[in-house]
Amino acid sequence: MESNTISKSKSKINVKLIAITAMCAALVTVTTAFIKIPSMFGYSHAGDSMIYLAASILPGPYGIIASSIGGALADLVSGYPQWAIPTAIIKAFNAVPFVLCRMAMKKHGKDNKIINWSSLLMLIPTTMVTVGGYFIANGLMYGFEGAVAELATWWLQPGMGALIFIVLGFALDRIDFKKKLALK
Repeated sequence: MESNTISKSKSKINVKLIAITAMCAALVTVTTAFIKIPSMFGYSHAGDSMIYLAASILPGPYGIIASSIGGALADLVSGYPQWAIPTAIIKAFNAVPFVLCRMAMKKHGKDNKIINWSSLLMLIPTTMVTVGGYFIANGLMYGFEGAVAELATWWLQPGMGALIFIVLGFALDRIDFKKKLALK
């Protein structure tokens, strides 16, 4: 009887985690596909903010999965299917700094907030991943001359995402969102 209760309890947690991961992927998709600023070869968007939030809230692999799937789906629904695979890879790597930060904070018992000095510092490597990843992908797909021409616009996307992440993160921290969500 006791093992049956444990099994049911574990499956509820997994279902909740999977559902929240799917909702985060949907948020990444919507904010990427519909809150955008056109550029020469595509667009900049607000979706990175949801990637940073998902990776700061969800356990490691789930944050990475939500980020990757959400970004790729946005390219598919926005008419940029050629970018779906590069985006899936780049957005997975965008989540990694936040996942590593969350793991370190959790190890020290300080994983109760979304916004802290460590998560703010993670905006630097994730920006480098975005700019570097899209520079390489654009160069391989269209030639590096075009990639150099687009380079200046690629800072807008993670910059906009960082600002939205900070504002939303502080707002969610004020209501103890991570504590209320209670994901392990």
